[in-house]
Amino acid sequence: MDNVETNNPETSTPEKILNIHDYLEIAFRRKWYILFPLVCSILVSFGVYKYLPKAYKATTLILVQAQSIPENYVRSTITDSVVNRLNTISQEILSRTRLEKVIQEFNLYADLRNKVPMEEAVEMMRKSVEVKVQEERNERRQNSFTISFEGGEPRTVMMVTNKLASLFIEENLRVRELQAEETSDFISKELQNTEDQLKRKEYDVRGYRERNMGQLPQQMEANLRILEQTQQQLRTVNEKIRAAEDRSMIFQGQIEQMKKSELQTNRFSGQEDADNQGYPEDPLVSQLSALKKDLAIAQTKLKETHPDMIDLRRRIAVLESQLEGRPSAHAEREGIGVRNLPSPRLRPDAERLYTQFTEQYHSTLLEAKRLKEEEKNLKEQMNLYQRRIEDTPKREQELLLLTRDYDQLKSNYQSLLDKKMQAQMAGNLERRQKGMQFKVLDPAALPEKPVKPDRNKILLIGAVFGLAIGLGLTWFRESLDQSFRTVTDLEDYLAIPVLARVPNLKEEKKAA
Repeated sequence: MDNVETNNPETSTPEKILNIHDYLEIAFRRKWYILFPLVCSILVSFGVYKYLPKAYKATTLILVQAQSIPENYVRSTITDSVVNRLNTISQEILSRTRLEKVIQEFNLYADLRNKVPMEEAVEMMRKSVEVKVQEERNERRQNSFTISFEGGEPRTVMMVTNKLASLFIEENLRVRELQAEETSDFISKELQNTEDQLKRKEYDVRGYRERNMGQLPQQMEANLRILEQTQQQLRTVNEKIRAAEDRSMIFQGQIEQMKKSELQTNRFSGQEDADNQGYPEDPLVSQLSALKKDLAIAQTKLKETHPDMIDLRRRIAVLESQLEGRPSAHAEREGIGVRNLPSPRLRPDAERLYTQFTEQYHSTLLEAKRLKEEEKNLKEQMNLYQRRIEDTPKREQELLLLTRDYDQLKSNYQSLLDKKMQAQMAGNLERRQKGMQFKVLDPAALPEKPVKPDRNKILLIGAVFGLAIGLGLTWFRESLDQSFRTVTDLEDYLAIPVLARVPNLKEEKKAA
């Protein structure tokens, strides 16, 4: 039993390991299982390629040409890159309105437009257009781009591509000129607004200077010099006033002394009983009374150490010393006023001297009055310039605020004026087409072969698919074959050695 189980082919057949030669032998033996599906699949793929609609593609190369005028002389107002500008122009060219005109001009998608709305045809054409910047250049040196279009008819595709290129060139010129004009208009409006503000600010500064004339910072030194000169003039006038008052008191004393001596002479001559109704009021008494009133008023306003108070007291003391011991004072104590005393009759020589002293006295009084008016004017002038000097720091701060805004507006105005001139030159540059332009470097040519579908790709897919089917059929057919091909297969299967082999006469004859 053990030997029988050992010799059973079903239980003792070892698994055979195939090598590359075995696989090649199998492939050669089952070659029709591989070749037939492969050829059929390739033929079917070629038929599919012929059946599918063809798509042709045309491409034009456009050069971004730099402006012909050096930027050192005229700087363009358009500073965006080629990529950004192409994005903007592409949005405009690929808009529904523009593409509809192109579709109608070249009668594109005629069959499709009869079945679907115009929007779908426009969308299909938008997907067929490709705008691409040259990738081998960096962003700063991107100076060329391509425009491509796919379609079913080669000549139409070429014409549409060239049309799109011309639209890009025209749109670029229009957009650049429009941007230059908008920039120039904007700067002109801003310049006008700044000019109006500058004029208003100039009017405010001029009005402020006129209103505060004499208190401006640049007039500070002049005010100080004038104030110093006025103080010097005031001191001179005060000295003249004191000198005039002293002279007037001297003249008055001489007049009173003359009256006294003549009155005594008239008493001895019997003339004291004359009519005393016309005797004039004593000038010293009147002046003393006026000075006392001035002193009383000054005490309510000024300090005791003030120069005017000291001067008033000095003058009162001088007058009181002159009035001491005079008959007029004794007469007043007896109830007879000086103003009621009769004018003494003077001798001719004394009368001339009296008249001369009186005229000099009145002249001195007039001079003192004039000098006091001048003193008053000088004090008012001193107060005026003192206020100007005190208000100068305040006016300086106010003027600084005004002039700071004015200087800022003036600087902005000058800057806008320069920019306006540059914008105008840039506009002229674009209108004369001297700026950066698009130039067709390689126009679209007539496409000779379609880009879709890809014939090689379809045939390759068909060949791979047919080869896979053939290998599968070969593997399936080989799995069903139980025949022995070699002596080794038989020995492995029976587990006994083969003693002899009968040759295939037909094969040998064929070989012979």
